[in-house]
Amino acid sequence: MRVLLINPTFGGVSGSGRHVELLYRTLRDEVNFEVWSGETVGYINIKKLRTISFYLRCKFKEVSDDIDLIHIHNSKLVGLFRDDKVNVLTVHGSYREEMVTQYGSLVRPVLWYIEKGLEKADAITCVDPYTAERMGWMWIPNMIDVTSIDRISEADEEPRLLWVGRDDPVKNLGLFRKIARRAYERFGVKSLALGIPPGRYREHDWIRYERVSWDRVISYMKRAYALVITSKIEGFPTIVLEAWASRCPIISAPIPSIIKLNEILGQVIQVVDGYDPEKFLPRIKSLLDKGPGDLVSRCRSIVEKRFDARVVSRMYLKLYRRLLGQSH
Repeated sequence: MRVLLINPTFGGVSGSGRHVELLYRTLRDEVNFEVWSGETVGYINIKKLRTISFYLRCKFKEVSDDIDLIHIHNSKLVGLFRDDKVNVLTVHGSYREEMVTQYGSLVRPVLWYIEKGLEKADAITCVDPYTAERMGWMWIPNMIDVTSIDRISEADEEPRLLWVGRDDPVKNLGLFRKIARRAYERFGVKSLALGIPPGRYREHDWIRYERVSWDRVISYMKRAYALVITSKIEGFPTIVLEAWASRCPIISAPIPSIIKLNEILGQVIQVVDGYDPEKFLPRIKSLLDKGPGDLVSRCRSIVEKRFDARVVSRMYLKLYRRLLGQSH
C-alpha cells in the first residue's frame, strides 16, 4: 500500500502538522508513505502566500504511478486530488465557519472551490465530531502520543491560567485578557498566553506572553490551574487532548464541538454559558478552592484508551484498506 500524505505543516507546531506526523510515524511499518510538506515541496514564506504557493508547487509536481491513495490534510488543497487515484480528505475543524469569520464574504470563491473539490473525495474524515455529524462525514478524531507527553517535566514556576493559540480573531485572545485581568483582581491569579510573540502586547503583573516550543507548552500545561479556551469557532483541537494527558483541567466557551465532546464522553470539560468574562470566574474560583477532583484522572484515562496515536491511526489504516479493497 503506497499513500501520499499532503500537508504543508507536517512535523511543525500546528495541530494538523502534528496529527499527520503521528499518523506517519505510527503506520510507517505497515504503509509505504510519501510526504509532501512545506519542507519537501517548498513554499513562499510570506503569511498570505504560504498555502497558495505550496499548492501551486504541488499542482505541478508529478504523482508517482505507484501511489495508490492520496490523503490530503488541508481543505484548501482539494485541487490536488487526481482522478486516477483513491482520494481522502481529512478536515481539521470547521473550515467554512472559520474562514467566513476571518475574511467575510471575500471568501466565497474559495469556499466554492473547496466544495467542488470535495466531490472528488472517495472519503472525507473530520477530527471534529460536531462538524462530522453535521456534514455527514466520518469522525476520526485528533490524536496525541501520550508517552511523549509523559516524558516532559512540569514548568518550575508558579501555576497560572493558561491560554494557547495564535493572534487571530477566531481564537479570541481579547476575551482571555479580560478574564485574566479579572481573575488577578479577584483571586490574585496570574495568566500566561502562549503563541503570542513578546512585545506585541504590553505585559502586566497579571499576564505574560510567550511563543515557545511544543515541549514548553506541555510543561506549562502540567503546572497550570486550567487551560482556558475562548475561541469563537473551534474543531476538536489537539490542545484538548494534550491538556487531558497533562492532567490539566479545561474551562471553555460554549463552542459546539466542545459541547459535543461532553455529550459523547460525559462532562469532561467545564463549559461556560456565554462569552461574558464574568461567567468564567466562578469556574476558576471553584478550581482554586476545590481543585479538579477526579476529573483530570478520568480525562487522562479517556485519552489513553481512545485518542492515543496507536488507537486513532488504526482507524485510518482500516479506512485505507477498505477503500483499496484490501481485507487485511
